[in-house]
Formats: sequence, C-alpha cells, structure tokens
Amino acid sequence: METVVPMTVTDTAVSRRVRPPRPSAPAGSEPRSALIRKLEGLAPLTVPDRAALAGLTRYVRPIARHTALVEQDGVADHALIVAAGFAGRLKRCASGRRQILAYLIPGDLCDRGAIHGYPLDHTIETLTPCRIAEVPRAVYFDLLDRHPGIALALQRAKLTEEATAREWMANIAMRSGPERMAHLLCELLERLGSIGETAAGQFDMPLTQRELAETLGLSSVHVNRVLQVLRRDGLITLRGRRLRILAPRQLRQLAEFEAGYLSPSYRARGAGTRNGVRPPA
Repeated sequence: METVVPMTVTDTAVSRRVRPPRPSAPAGSEPRSALIRKLEGLAPLTVPDRAALAGLTRYVRPIARHTALVEQDGVADHALIVAAGFAGRLKRCASGRRQILAYLIPGDLCDRGAIHGYPLDHTIETLTPCRIAEVPRAVYFDLLDRHPGIALALQRAKLTEEATAREWMANIAMRSGPERMAHLLCELLERLGSIGETAAGQFDMPLTQRELAETLGLSSVHVNRVLQVLRRDGLITLRGRRLRILAPRQLRQLAEFEAGYLSPSYRARGAGTRNGVRPPA
C-alpha cells in the first residue's frame, strides 16, 4: 500500500530573483485562474487576453486520479490545461517501472506538441484528482491568432518547461538524495507561489512516497530516509499531512537552488540592452 505524503511548505525568505507577490483582487472581482496568473507573470496581458483565458473555464471537467490524459504515441485532439490538481509526464518500461519526468500543476498546458498532430513520446497522467480544461484544437489556435500576448506568454512558458527539465536531469545526475528532495521542494514552492497556490508560504502536495521516488530516481525506502534526514537536520517538520520548511535559506543552500530558470522573461528583461535601449532585431 502506498504511503501518502501530502505536504505544506512554508518559506519566509523568498529568493530575490522570483517575481514579487501580486496584490489581491479588488473586492467583488473574480479571482484570476492559475492559467492567467502564470501567463501574466511571463508576458503582459491585456484585459481582452484575460477575458479570453477566463472563458476557457467552460471546458473544465473533473478527472480521477491515475487517469491517462494522453498515452505514449497518442495524439490529442484537444489542448489540455490543468486547472486544479497535479498531473505528470512519465515514461514506463516493460517491467512496469516508471519515471516521472515533470509535474504539471494548475496553469500548465499538458500537450503543446500533441495538438499539432505529433504523437507524444511519453504518457500524461493525473497524479491526483484533477480538473482539466479540454480545449478544442480550433478554439486553441483561434486564441493564439487573436491574442499575440497569450501566444508570447505560452512561448516563454515552454522555455521555462525546457529549463525545468534540464534542472530535473541535473538533479538526478549530480545531487544526493537529500539535495534532490530539497531542490524539488524549493522548486514547487516557487512554482505554486507564482500562481497563488500558497497561503502564508504554505502549499499542499498530496503525492505518495512512491511518486516522489519515481520523480527523484530513488527507492520509496530511500525517500523515507531522506525526509527523516531533512527533519533531523532541522530543515523540515512532518506533522500528520503537513510538511513545513523551517529553514528555507538553508534548504536552498543544500539544493544549490537558483530560481531564475523558472522565470525566463524576468531573466531576459534587461538582456540585450544598452542604457535601456534594445538593439534592432
């Protein structure tokens, strides 16, 4: 039987390179969806852009845990966007073992390649109960045509996904078990914080130790030991269904975590300029 390790993480010293918290919505206004929060952090969005993104909520439906959204070699006929919950990209081998390649959290587009008619080289599966927007391909392409700001933000989101994939590869290849876990926790805190999924620096992450093992390239037993090490060293506490980071700065130092790869548009904001003037393309 799998052991569920839902986590809540607290950080009181957020990295300077991460975008500052956004102000709360005015009284009477509707809260912004995770997709809007994510994309407006990557490129400027107009009022019509935000309205168009808000309109995608009509395509959202609940999906049970461990449901394949797109199988390997499959081609989706919809753009799939996570509205709530955790999904993942994963590879399986004949023995049944699998490796989780990426977490897809609220606001993430699951299958950018598949909607162009390309078969996936991996499976996309819900890791928790999710709410998924299944946007018809024609509607998605029309959205990009009519809203260049959204198209730019999605291009930058893809850069972030590629950078994150490289960090995950380095995590498995170069870091010890405690360092891998520390890096994952730091990354998720930043990602979920950027879409308003944290409260007072805390967030829930209801993944099993087996799923964490399949993410970090460790055994479930090793994951358990790693969590004990982090707790013993005073970096985290585990109480029931909550995980709290007690020493965020030390955790980032352990992981050698730099958040810049999660915000390419912010990193590039001053790049290629001299005295504030960007050269011609």
